[in-house]
Amino acid sequence: MGADGGSQEQVEIPGILHLDMDAFFASVEIRDDPSLRGLPVVVGGAGARGVVAAASYPARTRGIRSAMPMATARRLAPDLLIVPPRGDHYRMISAQVMAILNSVVADVEQLSIDEAFLDVRGARRLFGEPEQIAALLRRRIRDELGLPSSVGGSVSRAVAKIASAHAKPDGQLIVPAADTAEFLAPLPVSAVSGIGPKAVAALEKIGVHRIGEIRDIPPNALARVLGPRAPEIRRLAEGCDRTGLGRQVRERSLGTERTWDEDLTDGDEVRRRITMMADDVARQLRQEGTVARTVVLKLRSPDGTTITRSSTLDQPTASGERLREHVVALWERERHRLRRIRLAGVRVTHLESSGTAPVQHELASRSTLWRDLETAMDQATSRFGAASLSRGSTLGPASDGAQRTEDPDGR
Repeated sequence: MGADGGSQEQVEIPGILHLDMDAFFASVEIRDDPSLRGLPVVVGGAGARGVVAAASYPARTRGIRSAMPMATARRLAPDLLIVPPRGDHYRMISAQVMAILNSVVADVEQLSIDEAFLDVRGARRLFGEPEQIAALLRRRIRDELGLPSSVGGSVSRAVAKIASAHAKPDGQLIVPAADTAEFLAPLPVSAVSGIGPKAVAALEKIGVHRIGEIRDIPPNALARVLGPRAPEIRRLAEGCDRTGLGRQVRERSLGTERTWDEDLTDGDEVRRRITMMADDVARQLRQEGTVARTVVLKLRSPDGTTITRSSTLDQPTASGERLREHVVALWERERHRLRRIRLAGVRVTHLESSGTAPVQHELASRSTLWRDLETAMDQATSRFGAASLSRGSTLGPASDGAQRTEDPDGR
């Protein structure tokens, strides 16, 4: 009620923010080596099968994009500067970014190494309106870490993500609740997360090219094209979506994936490589203070045949030894199906905080031995780098010719 006894209209706050680091890997490399500033820089593998993991904005003006084959990027920009990826370094900086977010906002949902959703409605009393909070976060990331970021805001996570894409690079865009449908209407349907090329083509066949046109399509016709997502997409187009933080999007995962310049044909060598990946993923888990219940092995042959197999552990873990046991077992079951391996990846899902996960009840001597050993390995790699220490079983050539093709969140 207002002071005069009449009703006072409540203004809906666009309190869901999406913060996305701008060309994160490339921006880190440019920050660390200012001589790269203003140049077409990409992070990725320089080999024949290398791909672009991240591209600076000068590189993007040449048409270069993430996941593009490096050979294509070189044709677009003969003066391209290729920087090899530093996964551990990016994860460390990502943790610093997330620490800044969590110091301001209580409700943070990290999506990947370089992006997060935030519900800032509870932070307004201390830090002001969503526009002010977005500016504060971007300023702190710039001042403390020397990196650019962009923020979108809305009453809906889906719209906040679209808004952050429109704010790039190094900007912010907060969409008022009342303006949501108007903001979305002229945008292509491909701007909506989850509407891929096939769905775009199907929508275009029924005359839908822009988000606003979705509102004019009968529900049954829309359902035939979009399936069970049709009601959700319609609510979005009408500006009625209010999906906030939570698990409506895919569950978080951590992982690493590599493509090799030369196909692997030795099964023991594949075993060695995936063991190294399992240790890498376990180290990521321990750095984040999380444990995983499911481990996934991905294998791809030169002809594109891809096998993905998973194993669920009886207890969640952050132990490289336990992950190794499971991925090696998966490999041994599938090795007869793929004679040549071009790509392999190890990923973990069903993550929990290590503080809330159930305690392991394994044989004390074995579990304590591995825990102490991996703690010592973490201390050594933290001080001297990831290449400073490894299992004896993984010793091999000084360089394995691998190029990371997927960011450490598995995306």
